Amino acid sequence: MRTWLFIACLLATQVQAQQAYRWTDENGHVHYSDRPAPGATEVSLSGAQGYSPVTAPPQAAPQAADEPPDEEPPAAYTAFNIVQPAQQETLWNIGTVLNVQVEIEPALQAGHHLGAYLDGQLVDVGATGTQFQLTDVFRGLHDLQAVILDANGEDVLRSLPVSFMVQQTSILNPNNPNRN
Repeated sequence: MRTWLFIACLLATQVQAQQAYRWTDENGHVHYSDRPAPGATEVSLSGAQGYSPVTAPPQAAPQAADEPPDEEPPAAYTAFNIVQPAQQETLWNIGTVLNVQVEIEPALQAGHHLGAYLDGQLVDVGATGTQFQLTDVFRGLHDLQAVILDANGEDVLRSLPVSFMVQQTSILNPNNPNRN
């Protein structure tokens, strides 16, 4: 394992073709080095491997003479995150109503609206702003994922999931000041 780790490090740090040496010791262990040792054989290492994507130039679709020019497509969403509730937040006594706030960049596009996956179940709230409420959120641990939906109710984009805990004070608690 150490031999392969050494080779990987050696290959990763070399940009140009370099020489390395390989030999086997009296215990049968194979060694590699950049310096020759007695009985070592020379190993040629090639340069570092890289990647450069090849992109084709964009081609415009042919348009008929009587068609109006296409409208510019809307910009893609660059940010979509749940701001409230925060990750691993504990919410106390929310009365089963969860206030949700999201951030969206750029603003919500025409025909799109917000929904949420609460514990894996889609709740289409139809919100067009960055704040909305979910009802029937009872005590316990919950997972929430905001979603941008198109006019057909199909997912356009989902946020990263957020886990949060809802705590409710029990009226049966002997230390509750509201208990009669």
